[in-house]
Amino acid sequence: MKESAKKNLAAKATLALLTIALLVLVAISVFGETIPVNDGAGFDGEFYREVFRDFTGTFFTAGYDSFRIQRIFPFCLMNVVYNLAGIPLNNAHMIVGMYVLLFVNLAFQLFLFFKFAQFLKWKPITTVILFALFFLNFATLKGYGYEPFQTDPYAITIAFASYYLFIKGNKRGAFAVSLLGLVTWPTITYVMALLLLFPHRLGASATTPPASKAFLPRLLDTPFPKAFQILPIAYGLVAGALVLLFYAFHKQANLEGLLLTAPSPRNIAISLVLFTLISTLFAVCLKIPTLPYPARSYMKAFSPKAFAGVAISIIAVSLLLRMFTNDEFFFDGKLFLLQIIVRPLKYPLISLAGHVVYWGALIPVILALAKGFTRNFAEKSPGHALVLLAFVFFALDSEARHIATFVPLLLPALGKALDDANLTVKPAVYIVILQLVLAHTYITINVSGLAENLESAKFTTRAAQRYLMNYGPWMTHRNYMDWLAIAFCTFASINEVFKHSKRPQKQ
Repeated sequence: MKESAKKNLAAKATLALLTIALLVLVAISVFGETIPVNDGAGFDGEFYREVFRDFTGTFFTAGYDSFRIQRIFPFCLMNVVYNLAGIPLNNAHMIVGMYVLLFVNLAFQLFLFFKFAQFLKWKPITTVILFALFFLNFATLKGYGYEPFQTDPYAITIAFASYYLFIKGNKRGAFAVSLLGLVTWPTITYVMALLLLFPHRLGASATTPPASKAFLPRLLDTPFPKAFQILPIAYGLVAGALVLLFYAFHKQANLEGLLLTAPSPRNIAISLVLFTLISTLFAVCLKIPTLPYPARSYMKAFSPKAFAGVAISIIAVSLLLRMFTNDEFFFDGKLFLLQIIVRPLKYPLISLAGHVVYWGALIPVILALAKGFTRNFAEKSPGHALVLLAFVFFALDSEARHIATFVPLLLPALGKALDDANLTVKPAVYIVILQLVLAHTYITINVSGLAENLESAKFTTRAAQRYLMNYGPWMTHRNYMDWLAIAFCTFASINEVFKHSKRPQKQ
């Protein structure tokens, strides 16, 4: 007992130090640098700042377009607070407000993380590793403070809070919180809907129905998780078909706009082959075909009662938002889907580089513990298996930030896999150090010429790449090669550390 108490005390001390380091590094980012474009608002942030400035005026008169109205929280809330408090809505006061909100949001994420750890009874080493993976990355340490007018950190918190209520058994509360996603990041709401629509964990007899010679029953008896292996191949085939259509209809200029570079048939062909191979390997590594859910099980797991409540709520909120939506075109949802499918073809294996530059060692650790992680996540319910399928789809994208709202949902399954791995202290120490290195907070973004380069759309200059290399598709070939090499080293080193760091099992 004394030995156990010492370990727990050491873990608490370590987490306290990591929390202090987290807050200090975020503060350095906040007070050290802010994006110089549009007086600290950035590109998309200029719109969010205008929501902050004039939400109560614009929403009830002109309204917002159908895409951006789904991204107005928490800026609309800040507008109401500032108006009630009588605080001037100028740029200086608004950016201070966003920084205060950023730290409040971060404090709430810390609270939720430790509530997760307590509820799920993670081992001390597991808690340290997950803390590093979740907090000590570019997104949190640098990105959120550098560009304060963005929805990402608040979307993560909403997803975190919603899933915490879900695993605690408060399904109604979980869905109510997730509805905020419809005005922040809609993926949150739809992911929670999947968990609620397919909630029933099925026994072995239900997941292994007898074989049938009829075509439809055979189709329904096929294990749904095989779609995880089919998905990357289908993804590659669809991407290839879209590229051929662009060339067939002489729309290379549109393809160049999607890829953010002049399209080269040779490079695209190489990227397509490698992308399909590596994404298929990704699916195989996750061991998803070993999961026990045939397609028939999803019919049995479906909850009509939940469907009624979920559908009515989403439709009601959507209709309410439509009342305050104008016809201004800003961004087509089909174009967004097209970007997700086509952009990974810009460079071979750009998705690997993108995840490491943005999230650090998160994906490498998941792959190192793939079998346990996948089993722990998907066996909770058919709904979880569907969410895992959605996660894999977004993880194949070249812009790693698109998995942001999935990250909190990965923690319980990854935590169980880490607990089961019975690791020594070495992986925790290594991952903390590795995450701090990969977060590259020590690289100054604001250098001479940055603002001019960004405002004149000279995105491939060395100054502009300080900022844009962190967002996948905007990487230059040089930065892509550097980060791909770092990604391969990260995958290899994580695998080796985990392989040699397990405690011997007690007899």
